[in-house]
Amino acid sequence: MIELDGHSVTLDDVWRAATRGAECCLAPAALPAMRESRALVESLAEEPRAIYGINTGFGPLSGARVAPGDLAKHQVNLLHHLSVGQGELFSDDETRAIMVVRANALARGFSGIREEVVALLLAAKNRDLLPEIPSEGSVGASGDLVPLAHMSRLLIGQGHARLRGERMAAAEALRACGLAPVELQCKEALALVNGTSVMTGLMALATREAATLLSWAEFLSACLIQALYAAPEVLCAQLHRARGHRGQFLVAERIASYLRTHPEYDREIEEHHWGSRPRPLDAGVEVQDPYSVRCAPQILGAFQDAHWHVEQVVTREVNATTDNPLFFADTGTVIHGGNFYGQHVAMVADYLRIGLIKLALLLDRQLERLVNWRYNTGYPPFLSGGDIGVNSGMAGCQLLATSLAAEARCLATPGSVQTIPTNANNQDVVSMGTTAAKMTRRVLPMVWKLLAIESLALVQAADLQQADGVMGAAYQTLHGLVRTVSDPLGEDRPLFEDIERVTALLQSPAAQEACLAPRPESPVAIE
Repeated sequence: MIELDGHSVTLDDVWRAATRGAECCLAPAALPAMRESRALVESLAEEPRAIYGINTGFGPLSGARVAPGDLAKHQVNLLHHLSVGQGELFSDDETRAIMVVRANALARGFSGIREEVVALLLAAKNRDLLPEIPSEGSVGASGDLVPLAHMSRLLIGQGHARLRGERMAAAEALRACGLAPVELQCKEALALVNGTSVMTGLMALATREAATLLSWAEFLSACLIQALYAAPEVLCAQLHRARGHRGQFLVAERIASYLRTHPEYDREIEEHHWGSRPRPLDAGVEVQDPYSVRCAPQILGAFQDAHWHVEQVVTREVNATTDNPLFFADTGTVIHGGNFYGQHVAMVADYLRIGLIKLALLLDRQLERLVNWRYNTGYPPFLSGGDIGVNSGMAGCQLLATSLAAEARCLATPGSVQTIPTNANNQDVVSMGTTAAKMTRRVLPMVWKLLAIESLALVQAADLQQADGVMGAAYQTLHGLVRTVSDPLGEDRPLFEDIERVTALLQSPAAQEACLAPRPESPVAIE
């Protein structure tokens, strides 16, 4: 059980709750602050003063006053007028992440919402009762108003939901789970919709997934060095210490650790044959490997440094209060502000996406080195296992890889700068954080497929190499796993299902545990 206290939830917690079925509840320690905040709301609501969202209109209508008898209707109408979302629904995993992140934000105890409302949201998630949340409609400025309104409709028994994958009316689904809808009181609908939990939930999943993609890229780079008989000196700790970037240093160290499962490479690294080995003077003999091999630590290291920053920002936002106004029971004050503005998440969404696109481009170029017989140190064209010409080997796979890399590049335009004033110019500058997060989510499956294609190529190269000792132990592990779902390529055959199976293999926890070293939880110092 993951306890949500609004302060200590990790991205791994969100991942487990969204994708692995981990249940969530409000932490007992969070309840006193939630109760005190709610009591303050109710006390202030009885006073003859204007408080935004309680007895005023919303947005540019805040000059209008709401009568005491209309406060509950006022909250329901907020959900009504914001329920305009369009487009594909967020996936089940994304929906769970959104629900968990919103509940955690409300658990901090500054939003003035009753604990039973948040508990109902978590009870629905735990029973796999998921609201239908359309993916179009948020500008990420006054929070994710439109998608969170669709989420909140479930809590009042309106709209439709998915109960263990079956679509039904929300009220019926609640009854089937032994749950009852709530009647929202003053401020509560606003607390539910006025926050960054959609963009943050999406980025929590994307950031967690991106770390695994980086781990596979490191692993495959080590296999590529072996397949191409590349020089290990590009991993020398002395070299990377001279530059000083923590991510670059760590990535080189991790690639070297996989490479050292090969006895010859282990000996060369152990004996420190980095730059001391003399190079032949013969014309035509290249003394350095191509950038896709030699600069892998620099490229992946920059991604690691970016990922650490993104992880810190998103984790902070997962544990942030992002609605308006906020109620501070310790001082008895209500503060109007703009914590709902999603700029932090928007900017790191773009940052992470650019890193993922660069990763995609590196994988595409590494594949080129394997399939191009002009550069691949003796392998047949396109790693064909049959007669050349009659058979084209992995030529089609490279076309797919190029298509994926090009499509990923099309998503490089930042979403965080696409502001357009809206809401009668009340929201005159907006973050577009959810747009940026959705764009980042779109890149992830492209990178997975590129990793699968390179894995197929590396395993095929090992099968084609007649000499013993091409693969170290780590490489052999990958080879064995891939060959359980994809046979060696002799005569040409359709490979689209092989790519799908290898993609699923790389995404499986079993394959990741078998091949990948754990990632460090926080930035490491260069010793």
